[in-house]
Amino acid sequence: MPISAHLVPRRTVLAGAAATAAVAALSACGSSEGGSGGASGGTLTAGFDNEPVTLDPALSSAISSDRNVLNLFFDSLLRERRDGSFEPALATKWTVKETEITFELRKGVKFHDGTPFDAEAVVLNLKRISDPATRSTKAAALASVTEVKAVDAHTVTLTLKAADPLLLTQLAHEPGMIASPTALAKGAEKFGRRPVGTGPFTFRLWRSKVQLTGERNTSYWARTEQGEALPFLDKVILRFVTEAKVLRAELSTGGVHLVRALPPEEYEQLADDARITIKDEGVRRSYYASLNVTKGPFRNPQVRAAFAMAVERSAIGKAAAGGDFDIAPSFATSKDWFYDDSVAPPPYDPEKARATLARAGLHGKVPITLVARRRAPDPTVAELLQSQLTEAGFAPKVEVLEFQTQLERMQNHDFDAAILVIDIPRLDPSLSFDPYFASDGPSNWSGLEDPALDALLDKGLSTDDRALRKRAYADVQRRILENNYWVFLHQAKSPLIRSEKLTGVGLDVDGQWRLERARIGA
Repeated sequence: MPISAHLVPRRTVLAGAAATAAVAALSACGSSEGGSGGASGGTLTAGFDNEPVTLDPALSSAISSDRNVLNLFFDSLLRERRDGSFEPALATKWTVKETEITFELRKGVKFHDGTPFDAEAVVLNLKRISDPATRSTKAAALASVTEVKAVDAHTVTLTLKAADPLLLTQLAHEPGMIASPTALAKGAEKFGRRPVGTGPFTFRLWRSKVQLTGERNTSYWARTEQGEALPFLDKVILRFVTEAKVLRAELSTGGVHLVRALPPEEYEQLADDARITIKDEGVRRSYYASLNVTKGPFRNPQVRAAFAMAVERSAIGKAAAGGDFDIAPSFATSKDWFYDDSVAPPPYDPEKARATLARAGLHGKVPITLVARRRAPDPTVAELLQSQLTEAGFAPKVEVLEFQTQLERMQNHDFDAAILVIDIPRLDPSLSFDPYFASDGPSNWSGLEDPALDALLDKGLSTDDRALRKRAYADVQRRILENNYWVFLHQAKSPLIRSEKLTGVGLDVDGQWRLERARIGA
């Protein structure tokens, strides 16, 4: 039975991993939907609603979707199972001595361009993330690392400022994905469009707003427990389709075998189709409204409070997700260990919202701009919010944007309020809260600079003690809600939806695809 990071201190997990991680074959990460029987090969076509901005792991920002694509082309140093334990990937073994972690690297691996994978490649990648000039969205993940050194061709040592209970988790995700030094030397912009890693598929083609294609890496290092070469698929095609009705129709007619996400009103229409499998794997799509505190009306805490009181979350959930949703006060799900039922948003009260605006000196209709993505059900959520906010004394204008345009607006703080979504749960609360609420977080859309909140986030990362961490993250959630920096809406269920011909789809700890064991049957 694997050691679970949820049951023992993370340092114990690290030490135990050194004794158990030196296995040559890679077992499936996370859950795997369907078996691995049937003929090898075939082309998997997936409907994908969230085209990446870049395929450079160091610069990617859409955590909830980019990794589905990055997992095709890149391997990380290690992988994390859904129970929190770790298994080998590009590193076959790791040991911890106080503030030092040593990785023994897999031998005989090459990048897709023929460049040898070795210790120097790992050093270059990790230093690139930490280099301020890179402007990596993953820099904070390696903040505890003071030195990265190649001991020999297949050994790398990381020296830390202090024990970091989350570092292995980080290195099992984008910060630990290793790119070809030869390809990186050609420049970040070019690399972001033509990724070169060691993963199960090699990059073939990317046609913006149309599709992205990967082909089987015939030299891939991983094999099944029975010695079969991976991956099984000949090709993976991701078709970029943002219209949910089109995705549902393509799935029902066999145009695609797999979709990343569908709103309930669409996937419920497939429930009686024997050709389609729908399974709830516990993934939720957490919708929220981010409020810009750098300028405009939401610099005023009273105006933010009025916004929060104007929102009737259950009504939005019913309209956007039918009955397939949960209501929770934040990104925490009711099953997360850091969930605290004493944390709660202000109750729905439009009259009190109007009175709060009046106390802020704002009479009549308060103009605000609400931006949403052009993808169901986001415009529906925005329209309902518009109606609720109007009743409470706001004059909201809704702008429905393409994803890249919305992302640019968010990064430039060019909005008043924005409707967004992330996939949850994530294995650790720091991965849910730090990117969005730390002052230096890469997805700090609101422009927060709250030293007290930063201190609470740091406290949550400073110990392995579960009880202390739970209190810290309860306080994190409480401060976010007390200041109404964001308004959390509903958590829509997001089942794995696939053709019954497709088997062997694995999931990362937070629900992203792993397709090296996938097969297309007859």
